[in-house]
Amino acid sequence: MNRYDFCRILVAGLTVDETQSLLGGLFEGTFERRTLTVGGVEIEVRRNPDAQNDEGQSSGFVQWPVQIETEPMTPHGETAAVETVSRMLEALWGAQAQAVAACDFEDELPWQGGIQLLRPSNPARPG
Repeated sequence: MNRYDFCRILVAGLTVDETQSLLGGLFEGTFERRTLTVGGVEIEVRRNPDAQNDEGQSSGFVQWPVQIETEPMTPHGETAAVETVSRMLEALWGAQAQAVAACDFEDELPWQGGIQLLRPSNPARPG
């Protein structure tokens, strides 16, 4: 398994359906059974099974209500993983949602995958 094989993004401030609509528009695609394939990367959006509630933010991002998982389906998907996840994060932040990526390549993503946005010593979030 290489470092680009999997990424999870946790989201607060949007529902599963709103997240799918946003990402479908971003990538000009259609979700089928909560899954969209873009440039060799499979994107799945669903309710986070660890969520505290559906209302929004809990004390920890691992309990935010929406979970996006990405997985490369082709060798090209591995090289596209960083770009795809970065675009999703920026779109989510632009929609005023909170989003944090949990993956082995966080260091290659904007705001370290969003975790830097949760730290009080950093300036206001992008968007």
